[in-house]
Amino acid sequence: MRLPTMQALVLIEELGSIRAAAQSMSLTQPALTAAIQQLEAELKAPLLVRSKKGVTFTHFGQAFLLHAKLMVAQSRRAQDEMAQLRGHWEGTIKMAVSPAIGLGLLPQALRQFTLQHPEVKVHCRDGLYPSIAPVIRDGTLDFALTPVHRVDLESDLVAEPLYSSQVVIVSGVSHPLSRAVRLAQLQDCAWVLSSPSRGPGAVIEEAFQTHGLGMPRVTMLCESFLALPAVVAASDQWVTTMPRILFENSPFKDQLCIVPIEDALPSPLICTVRRHDLPLTPAAMQLVGWIQHFALKRL
Repeated sequence: MRLPTMQALVLIEELGSIRAAAQSMSLTQPALTAAIQQLEAELKAPLLVRSKKGVTFTHFGQAFLLHAKLMVAQSRRAQDEMAQLRGHWEGTIKMAVSPAIGLGLLPQALRQFTLQHPEVKVHCRDGLYPSIAPVIRDGTLDFALTPVHRVDLESDLVAEPLYSSQVVIVSGVSHPLSRAVRLAQLQDCAWVLSSPSRGPGAVIEEAFQTHGLGMPRVTMLCESFLALPAVVAASDQWVTTMPRILFENSPFKDQLCIVPIEDALPSPLICTVRRHDLPLTPAAMQLVGWIQHFALKRL
């Protein structure tokens, strides 16, 4: 098995065709096709199905692709680590961040990190646990900075705590219960959640259970933190939860208000989540170190 062939399989999935993958790798399409056929012969299984509509992965190919992604990621990390240990600070860090991190600690941490290591490329995307677990598991991401219930964490992942995020209940300023002080008053409201149950955007369900109330009446799931404030601001019927920092940085802040609930609300734990068997590169550890530094300054 040759690493370039596995890199090609990953590119085929990303780009959707053998031709595009070959161009990305500066290969001819026949040369790449021959390399894939050689791999299929080694594995004694067809990996791709070619048709006029394009190329798709067989069930053998889908299973092998998981191994290919992990091997490609491990190779990248190994090369980056060796270079960094030699004093050549280069390579790539791939991570996902929650909105609270993205608006809070991340800009400060990235500023300090890039001043130190301008040649290290940082690839950052939005993401929350558990939805980003598959791309941590297959090595696509080095780590994620996200709220997580550690009791729910899969056994092949590890979560290292950073800090607790403050969550607030938010409604439009004209909502009839915008000045409510007890959760029980909001039980019959129309709730918008920003993640499915057990996710960080569904902490209100945990709060209702803690206070002995029935489950909230969820009428909408809005997994876009960009859209969530706008959706709630546009109506006098919806109520939601969000990190306080998201509320404070929202362009719709003047149309929203924090409902002054006196009952305690959960404080999701923001963690660094990674595979337990894939240590971070020195550069990734330094970036996490800067994030921890600014997290401690919040305490």
